[in-house]
Amino acid sequence: MKLKIFLSLLLFSVVACTKTSVDDFSSTFPNSTSSNYFKRSTSITLEVYYEPGAEPFVGNIASNMGNVPLWNLTQDNISSLFSARTSPPSLFVPKTLMEMNPLPDLNKETWNPSEVIDLFNDHHNLVATQNQAVFYIYFLNGFSSSGETTIAFSINTTPVIAVFKDVITGAGSAERFIEQSTIIHELGHAFGFVNNGVPMVIDHQDVAHGSHTLNEDCVMYFQNEGLGDFIPFYNNYVATGDSVLWGPEVLADAAAFSD
Repeated sequence: MKLKIFLSLLLFSVVACTKTSVDDFSSTFPNSTSSNYFKRSTSITLEVYYEPGAEPFVGNIASNMGNVPLWNLTQDNISSLFSARTSPPSLFVPKTLMEMNPLPDLNKETWNPSEVIDLFNDHHNLVATQNQAVFYIYFLNGFSSSGETTIAFSINTTPVIAVFKDVITGAGSAERFIEQSTIIHELGHAFGFVNNGVPMVIDHQDVAHGSHTLNEDCVMYFQNEGLGDFIPFYNNYVATGDSVLWGPEVLADAAAFSD
């Protein structure tokens, strides 16, 4: 069954999908590299921040495997990328708001990448090292400066992700899954997919859409379709409990690049 999971709302900004020198913040994050993630890191931590009114969805989600924390979807997908490492890194993914970090009301209508980096400079706890990988996810009110249909962006060459809650709100019963699949997609870019730091075993890059895959059944596929194409994925998860959204090409890339 094809698991086409992206909705018309899931339009990713040019920051998430193209590389431009003006958006190169790599000097701010010298240890946040694909090589470190897959060859050196002994731990991976997600720090999640949220404005008032932009709280991430938390709680449990049901499948035939029983009720599990919603954020297990993100955790399971990260774990699957590193299963080929000789010593997989330890992983911390927050599951409750108590494990996440509240922000003040920032009173902004739009955000561009530089402003999100400024937010990171003001609000983060851990600093990444070669052995300690840290990703920073900011749930914000308002919209991306690229447009009001952008649900999130990952800032190229960095471990920083912005999620725009106003775009997710109102998406109906699927919004919890939209949010998790968006986080997984953006983390995929930050980890180095597709051909964005992690070399490809076979050529599966959709060059026309930047760092995305040609495999329609993979979370890293760029696609804008309607809600009806999301429902089979949701039903498949409920029926099977299979939470891994990467296609075999991405998993093969990760395995081949791992030490």
